[in-house]
Amino acid sequence: MNFFMNIRNMLLMMLMVMADFNAWAEIYDYHADVKGMVCAFCAYSVSKNISQLPGVDADSVNVDLKGGQLDFRSDQKVSEQKISALFNESGFTVSNLTVSEMPVNISNVKNTVSLDLQLDVFKIDQLTGVIEAIGNIAARSASRLVINAPAAQEETILKPLLMGRQQVIKVRFIPVESDKVRLQLFDTRDDRES
Repeated sequence: MNFFMNIRNMLLMMLMVMADFNAWAEIYDYHADVKGMVCAFCAYSVSKNISQLPGVDADSVNVDLKGGQLDFRSDQKVSEQKISALFNESGFTVSNLTVSEMPVNISNVKNTVSLDLQLDVFKIDQLTGVIEAIGNIAARSASRLVINAPAAQEETILKPLLMGRQQVIKVRFIPVESDKVRLQLFDTRDDRES
């Protein structure tokens, strides 16, 4: 009798684990209206702050400057109070926050590297024209720019990319300990656009 009780208990435990696994497989899709953003640097600031929240997929953060919209995905629920506080600290307001749950396997976005450029950190000041040109390309296309550089270079690199620009550039700055700066431009067009 104990043998069958143990088997039954193990089956129940396996069912509970499987049910828990399905709960883990949820992705939360967030959408909100944002007021107060006036330039691409504002949008970058918001994107950076959102991407640092626990569970947020930094590559999914999308800020539409002209439309005043924010979209991002997270594998954890993020409270409306936390999002509002983050925006208030930045001087912006958020409203009409909606959250929807979606299955994990929904993704038809390409992440093809269009440009992979490595620069010497000591020559960054001389290459602002190149950085600005990359910003122009990123602003005119469905792309995402990933920058790996020393933390001290964040402002030096981002100013020519973002300041005064009215088009949003989807950019992610990753601080690294290196004397090189790596700029990667990814094509993020939807597979249906090809």
